[in-house]
Amino acid sequence: MELYVPNFQLGEVSEALAGEGVTFEITDKTFSLVMEGEEAYEVTGVKAELLETEVPVIYDEDEPRRLRAFRLPSGKTILLTDADGNFVSLVEPPPGWER
Repeated sequence: MELYVPNFQLGEVSEALAGEGVTFEITDKTFSLVMEGEEAYEVTGVKAELLETEVPVIYDEDEPRRLRAFRLPSGKTILLTDADGNFVSLVEPPPGWER
């Protein structure tokens, strides 16, 4: 999968993936995200070998964007993206979150 991580969060995401033993590659693709007509921040493409899973119900917010979830190998941490592959957050759902 390819996801787009804000440059200011790239270290956090890389460290989490490496700590879990995930095969990943930081690409040379960079893009500027624009919000309300102004450049907000830059993102970098990251290719990673992750399995998609259900979005934990506690993070399945009722809002216009659709979230996707990818479980890291330990099973404790989940990487959330939006439908376009933009990084949202790394989360650790509590036990019993499965639907």
